[in-house]
Amino acid sequence: MKKRMATMILCAAMTASILAGCGTGKESNAPGGTAGGTATGTSQDTAAAAQGEGKDGYTIAVLAWSQAEEFGVDIISGAEKKAAELGNVTVVKPDPAGDMQKEIAILEDLIQQGVDAICVAPVDANAIVPYIDKVREAGIVLVDYDIDTEAQCDAKVLSDNAAGGAMAADYLVQEMGTEGKVLILTEVPGVTTAEERIAGFKDRMAEIAPNVEMVEQLSNGTRDTHRATTENMLQAHPDITGIFCFMGDNSLGAYTACKTNNRQDVLIAGYDATPEQLDIMKNDGPDCNLICSVALYPKKIGYVALETAYNILEGEEINDVVWTELGLLTAKDADSFEAE
Repeated sequence: MKKRMATMILCAAMTASILAGCGTGKESNAPGGTAGGTATGTSQDTAAAAQGEGKDGYTIAVLAWSQAEEFGVDIISGAEKKAAELGNVTVVKPDPAGDMQKEIAILEDLIQQGVDAICVAPVDANAIVPYIDKVREAGIVLVDYDIDTEAQCDAKVLSDNAAGGAMAADYLVQEMGTEGKVLILTEVPGVTTAEERIAGFKDRMAEIAPNVEMVEQLSNGTRDTHRATTENMLQAHPDITGIFCFMGDNSLGAYTACKTNNRQDVLIAGYDATPEQLDIMKNDGPDCNLICSVALYPKKIGYVALETAYNILEGEEINDVVWTELGLLTAKDADSFEAE
């Protein structure tokens, strides 16, 4: 692999030699402190039986958190790429659109359809637990990806969100210094990915820049909501010097708010390293106030999630978490950043 100009973290190899899955109790290295309970084997046993019967094709559903976000679109793209390589997998991709009730209805519908496996990013990690139980009781393989849940699953495909938050804090302090006030845009409770990233960011900031004041503000909804939230906070706290955003859309909303209000002096540490963020950095140049964005490589996540589901259907035993890599896109190195 060419050396990335961005910082890279490889939490674990994403190969078939890894025995990966949900809930071994390896709490110490799971981003949220727990990887859930031990898998019961219900759907893995069913998958092994189906494989033994010589089933020659599978239907795998892939549920992104929302396909209105670039991240969700890339997840689906990565899963479809793997399915095309395999040749005997049909991908279905109903869109929960960030709505937990819609995701529940989709899961219940997929049970009725009798799909072979489901890869899901929970809209609400707590509310989804009984519905994941229903999926597995129906003998359907369930792979949880991106957002951790306490539910018993057949496998989990996760990135180290706390490490990503810490990475953003390191770079923000490097560029901003150890004094100032940082706005943290937050999410509603239950989105563990956001909670872990924010916790990682705050913990590292407290460690390396204890004099920086941190203020938090809920910002849930569309990119325009994030823009409006940021504008309101800039007015309420004109001494804000930095912003931490835990996902792509609030990173872009915060950037627009700063640009509209002529506050390019406010440095933004973003997340997801979406193509739009990369284009902004390239267009604005090294002095862009969207100084960095943690890269999750969502196409790879979708690819690995579907691959993991397929391997279980083919009889592979899964007992641990599959960790995916992180990187850091920076405005200074945007021209050389490798997005794939």
